Amino acid sequence: MTGTVLDGRIDIALLRTDGRSICEFGPYGLVPYDAAMPARLEECLQAARRWNFEGPEPAVFAEAERDLTIAQAKAVAAFAEGHGIPLSDIAAIGFHGQTVLHRPPVPGHKGQTRQLGDGPLMTEITGRPVVFDLRSADINAGGQGAPLCPCYHDALMKFSRCDESVAIVNLGGVGNITWRDRDGRLFAFDTGPANAPINDWIARHGLGEMDVGGRIAATGTVDEDRLATLLQHP
Repeated sequence: MTGTVLDGRIDIALLRTDGRSICEFGPYGLVPYDAAMPARLEECLQAARRWNFEGPEPAVFAEAERDLTIAQAKAVAAFAEGHGIPLSDIAAIGFHGQTVLHRPPVPGHKGQTRQLGDGPLMTEITGRPVVFDLRSADINAGGQGAPLCPCYHDALMKFSRCDESVAIVNLGGVGNITWRDRDGRLFAFDTGPANAPINDWIARHGLGEMDVGGRIAATGTVDEDRLATLLQHP
């Protein structure tokens, strides 16, 4: 899993599922990209903003997509080997890809999205079935392009045997929220920018790739007036 942020790491987790609920949690870990990959992805982001879904895709996408897919396939193989799990025992690999441009839907118009990630190449390298381009499928179905979080959150709440109404907030590059009521009805949507602009600010000021542990943020003070205004939003 990688999403929108450029933190230079690949999130990998193994779980056993029946397709609807989590049957068993397995190991998880973070695998770093090589030193050149974040800069290459930043170049793709800049090119994507100029492209803005108009005309042919930027040429830089193809090479970056191949390199990213190879890196993530190798990371999955190394992760499985490190935990003594044969790749042949893995039923499927979920491959989110790296978001380089995302336009959420507005009333009357579906959104658009572009992730870097070559599913067939991932299958060729790992020899396992790959589920990929999840955002595009969700957008085409009329969603906001974040289908993985609500599915996982729903399964997590079922695993936890939680019968109350619960909201789960996920703060990735873009934030999203999943709400599940007592009747099991599920609602999920994006909430707006989260870690992506913070990471950009940190990098622009030469303070690293991210605010590790929120240490820099913790030295500040909350603007109570602005917070109160935001909390009035319905």
